Amino acid sequence: MRFDPSPEVATEAALEMALRPFIERFVKEDKRERAVSHFLPKIDKASYHELITSIDTTRARPYAPGVLEPWNAVSGVFLVDHEAYTVTTQVAMGLYVTSNDSIFIAYRGTFAVVRYVTGSPLLLT
Repeated sequence: MRFDPSPEVATEAALEMALRPFIERFVKEDKRERAVSHFLPKIDKASYHELITSIDTTRARPYAPGVLEPWNAVSGVFLVDHEAYTVTTQVAMGLYVTSNDSIFIAYRGTFAVVRYVTGSPLLLT
């Protein structure tokens, strides 16, 4: 998958900074150990779709465009399928992925936006 222009590929340090607190806050308790073993560091066969399906959505609310505008400059990682990119909130919300679910996670796991191929996006805070 390529975007135009292509954002910077996320480093292991960037993924650690976003994913560890995200997993601790937003992944279902019974799925956390597996998420850590598959994504910190990421194993080749693991897809970020698995992480997305492990989210505890009881802490989520519908995402509305513009709600994150005050945090447009916050950096984090944008995950889709097997790819991970370092981007700002504004860039992540402007990326369109048509064939897979995707997620933007702010560094330190302070918030995340999950976008589904079918269904409404969710904001996790």
